[in-house]
Amino acid sequence: MSKLGVLIWRHIFESGDEKRIAQQNPDISDLDIIKDIPYIDDHERGHLLDIYRRKDAGQNSPVMINIHGGGLFASYKEVNAHFNYEITKMGYTVISISYRRIPETTLWHQIDDVMAALRFIHDHADEWKINLNDLYISGDSAGALLSVFAISLNNNKGLQEIFGIKGADLHFKAAAFISIMLDTQRRDLMMALSNVVTGKEDKGKTYERFLKNPSLLVRYAQLPPSILFTSEEDLIQKDSLKFEQLLQEHCVDYEIHNYPKGEENELVHVFSVMYPEYKESREVYHFIDSFYKKEGNKNG
Repeated sequence: MSKLGVLIWRHIFESGDEKRIAQQNPDISDLDIIKDIPYIDDHERGHLLDIYRRKDAGQNSPVMINIHGGGLFASYKEVNAHFNYEITKMGYTVISISYRRIPETTLWHQIDDVMAALRFIHDHADEWKINLNDLYISGDSAGALLSVFAISLNNNKGLQEIFGIKGADLHFKAAAFISIMLDTQRRDLMMALSNVVTGKEDKGKTYERFLKNPSLLVRYAQLPPSILFTSEEDLIQKDSLKFEQLLQEHCVDYEIHNYPKGEENELVHVFSVMYPEYKESREVYHFIDSFYKKEGNKNG
């Protein structure tokens, strides 16, 4: 399908998100939010990040970096605001990252954007009072995929050389992956994505195989302990189950919470990000917090 097809899907996705977000009215009176910090100062909306923290937060509060979803082609960091509110209320400093979108760019450039954001966080931690000693990462859908790329390149010199992208030298104690979009060559409703993930500049490059088959990363990456979420009503549940199998095969510590069909609400793709009022969403936040604390205590 053409780039036009992807743009049509973007309009559908973003229209639905706008309506949903407009109907939600969370209480954020106890939070401080610093918006639109440029991690690359080029006036590009995809090169901004936000920092969320509780007003009573100390300088040693744990930090979660969050990468939003949107199929790689839709949305910016604002789409995850309500999810980030909830995690912040639990005592975390949350850093929410935007990145440029397909088809105006390609997956390689999105990875480059995310790594630039991570390097900015590393280099400006003192300025923004970011505790790098207690650091976690999360992503949903395409954001979960970009999280895997980011973790993989972060401290792996070999992958950095293959991709031609500098690492960030951060230490993530644990990761949360919500309804991961693991495959980029799709044969489902998102098949329009398959032809625009890469461009002419990627042809024949050593890294191209990773862009077209991100599962290969698990062989090379040192993934931290990971917690996975999906549901029977998740339209790409199979990606999470495939990711679980890869974690098993490569001896990565993990938990998975695979929700059955919802009794009160439909537990759709990334429901915990979209609908924080669901009781199951509240469970997801609790599971993430408990998992992070458990792994944080193991690692000091």
